[in-house]
Amino acid sequence: MKRVALFPSAFHPSLGGVEELTGQLALQIAKKGGAAIVCTNQWPRLLEKRSLWKGIAVHRFAFRMPEDSLRARVSFVLSGRRVLKAVIATLREFRAEIVHIQCISSNGWYAARAAEALGLPLVVSTQGERTMDAGGIYDRSPLYNRILRDVLERADWVTACSMATLTDLEGYWGRPFSNGKSVVYNGVGSDAFSPAPLWPHTAPYLLAMGRLVKQKGFCELLKAFAFAELPGVDLLVAGEGPQSEELFRLRDALGLAQRVHFVGRADRLQVRSLLAGCIGMVVPSLREPMGIVALEGMASGKPLVVSDVDGLREVVPPGEGARRVPPGDVPALAQGLAWIASRRDAGALAANRRHAAGFLWEQIAQEYAAIYENVSTGQFNASSGRIEGVRSLTFG
Repeated sequence: MKRVALFPSAFHPSLGGVEELTGQLALQIAKKGGAAIVCTNQWPRLLEKRSLWKGIAVHRFAFRMPEDSLRARVSFVLSGRRVLKAVIATLREFRAEIVHIQCISSNGWYAARAAEALGLPLVVSTQGERTMDAGGIYDRSPLYNRILRDVLERADWVTACSMATLTDLEGYWGRPFSNGKSVVYNGVGSDAFSPAPLWPHTAPYLLAMGRLVKQKGFCELLKAFAFAELPGVDLLVAGEGPQSEELFRLRDALGLAQRVHFVGRADRLQVRSLLAGCIGMVVPSLREPMGIVALEGMASGKPLVVSDVDGLREVVPPGEGARRVPPGDVPALAQGLAWIASRRDAGALAANRRHAAGFLWEQIAQEYAAIYENVSTGQFNASSGRIEGVRSLTFG
């Protein structure tokens, strides 16, 4: 295993798929005898520039970009070169062998140039940033589209969290990536398979988790829950985000104030407790690059209803323990919720758990380790993006 500098678009204390991937990958790299540091944006600015997260060094930099305002452009001119020098010095001090970007934003601009300055291989992992950014930055910002194209042009290897994400990105790019490429799914921790204390709630409940943004389909979920008319069953939604006030108003307008509960931000222990106590899980996303929460639901052995969309289609096979419904289809989603409620067998579903076990973080880290080794030596098949050590993938 190599000495890897990880550059996520965001990191703890922020919560999300990118943060989870970065943290788990850093821990696995260290566990396998390598070393990792995390270099991320210092946002909010009050966060310490240097800290430790579970023994992993975290370095935060003001990754400013010359955005729309005059103030942003001036800040970039005054500080951008200094910040880049600080990034390069950090990587040199760490003795980095690989630079690995998780989700391209302003972090990507600095990471790619630091890698070039030091002659280091650059691995880029896309996480559906083109479609899942809450502000739609790639729809409205020429600057961030230039950053995305610049980073992709410089990458020695591009991974995507699903085939849907990779296909979308190559369509945007306009041609196959000239260097290596592969799908490396995100994973699930072994703790997700272990028993946990039940979340204290007075009624049986369905569970949904994620950022409260339009793409996650929570408005459609509330409407489907009202449409399903499930007496004695509540709905719990864990997460926070810019759509929270809109969802609160919709819940009240639907007359669900006593049955739909927003539990806010949930840490790992709380997530395990929520999963342990629910009768089933629903992932109603309108777009979803992959869906770690779906894997966590399967690992907990609960029945699952997900949208038949993007990466969810690849990681959640329909069967005894899971159903897929068309995205945004409120009646179909309501039928899925009724299917879960009618089962009332919240015990372990062996098929779901077996499937989730194929996505353990240990295995995901091994796939990245194979990529690191091959970009370091240059021994890969650029035409196919196939390297030894990365599992063969099929998609249903």
